Amino acid sequence: MSTAQQKRTMSSTFSMRSYSARQPSFSSMSLRDSSGSGGRSRSKAPVSSLSSASTLSLSRSLSMGNGLNVLGTLSSLNGMGVGASDKETMQGLNDRLSNYLDKVRSLERSNAELELKIKQLMLERTPKGHDIEGMIAQAHAIGQEVRKKILENARIMLEIDNAKLAADDFRVKRAKSDHDQIIATLRGDLDSLKEELYFLKKNHDEEMGSMKARMANEQVNVEVDAAQGPDLGAIMAELRSQYEGIARKNKEDSETWYLKKLESVQSEVKESGEVLRCAQSELSERRRFLQALEGELDSLHKQVGVLEGNLRETGHKYALEMDSLQATLSQLEEELSQLRLDMQRNKTDYEQLLRIKQNLELEIATYRRLLEGEEEPEVRTRKIVKVVTQTMINGRVVDESSEVEQIKESKK
Repeated sequence: MSTAQQKRTMSSTFSMRSYSARQPSFSSMSLRDSSGSGGRSRSKAPVSSLSSASTLSLSRSLSMGNGLNVLGTLSSLNGMGVGASDKETMQGLNDRLSNYLDKVRSLERSNAELELKIKQLMLERTPKGHDIEGMIAQAHAIGQEVRKKILENARIMLEIDNAKLAADDFRVKRAKSDHDQIIATLRGDLDSLKEELYFLKKNHDEEMGSMKARMANEQVNVEVDAAQGPDLGAIMAELRSQYEGIARKNKEDSETWYLKKLESVQSEVKESGEVLRCAQSELSERRRFLQALEGELDSLHKQVGVLEGNLRETGHKYALEMDSLQATLSQLEEELSQLRLDMQRNKTDYEQLLRIKQNLELEIATYRRLLEGEEEPEVRTRKIVKVVTQTMINGRVVDESSEVEQIKESKK
């Protein structure tokens, strides 16, 4: 084919590869323009030789997150003249740019919807507040009541001990006072009996002395009046009658004194019996009061046991609820970390798409200038390096960041 009949052939191919957020990927772009031996040569770098046509190829490998394909493969444009195909090529590039911008807007809307869903999910999964303060106040009130019951129990035990000691002291004092009173009474009776015995002995001695004196006088008289011949039988009868009267009088006096003493002792015994009955009734009343206090103490012990059991059960219940809340909180923290990672990946993908958009605009401008012949064709190589940095604690990813670096190389 002649040089005039040569036609420039332009092919543009875009390819899309799936991208993993955890591995760096590279993309490259190359522009080549070469002519045959008879045509005009605009390339200074060695390229593949074509005999009859010039070939312009634009290849671009794009990487995206989450396996989304942004750009489709465009059909190759071949067999068009330079002047006739410029408008169609620019129109196609504009359509591609418009589609790409629509994709970017769609991704932005999807990102906004995803953020809104994340916020709604966080609001829905926010743990509802439990009235733990009320439960803690109730447990504190129960503890205060238990302590009050324990103090009241100790006070009642002290009162019981004091009552026992007071009853024993009262019993001992009562027995001692009764014993002292009986001893004093017996001592008084003994003293009175001793005095009475002394007076009886004294009277008896006086009577015996008077009788002896009388008998001595009578004997003297007998001796003096021996001539008269006294009647001894009458004298003896008189003496006998006198002694019998004295003995009868002493017996009556003794019986009277014994009856009086017996009445006094019986009255004292009766009074002592009444005092003893009063003491026994008081002791019985004290025993009943003590039994009532012991029953109340047992009931308080049981109530304290029930309250302690309720306190332990409440503490166990609160511990289980705290464990459940802690597990829910840990799960929510993990979900929040995962959502942050997803948001970071979406942000990285969005930034990458924005860079791709800018680079595509630059490529379109460069391609336009090439079509218009403003600059010589050159071979460009552009590498995009993405470095993903992950921070792991205890085998769990807590943070993730990425950096994108572009390396441009151009050869003429």
